[in-house]
Amino acid sequence: MGESKPVFGTLGFYVAMAEALNADPEWAERGKALEATMIYAYGEPINRYFYMRFEGGKVYDVTELSSLEERAAQFVVSGTGESWRAVMQKEVKPATAMATGKLKVKGKQTYLLKNMGAFTRILDVMTSLDPVYE
Repeated sequence: MGESKPVFGTLGFYVAMAEALNADPEWAERGKALEATMIYAYGEPINRYFYMRFEGGKVYDVTELSSLEERAAQFVVSGTGESWRAVMQKEVKPATAMATGKLKVKGKQTYLLKNMGAFTRILDVMTSLDPVYE
């Protein structure tokens, strides 16, 4: 039996993403100056919210929230379940999804741009997880 895959749109997916990042030497280097909190918000039909804290090249506090208001974050990346799925299945590049409004990013854009290498690595690892779609 093979290793079980994380399930798309679940806390298990974000736990797997954090574990992959925390074991990744490239992320440790790119993310060492990053100090940010982020919520990944899934709209219809999933309607779930996931919080993570990035600090010093590590990922902490991976949590599912009951609402966007439950905890403040510096960045919120939101989209429909369909938009997230298209990004995860590499049908749409994350930058294209953001540029076309399929994924929306709320937060300080200058900080995002300054740390683009770290954020790009997060997306690379996220899209490499090959989750199960239920």
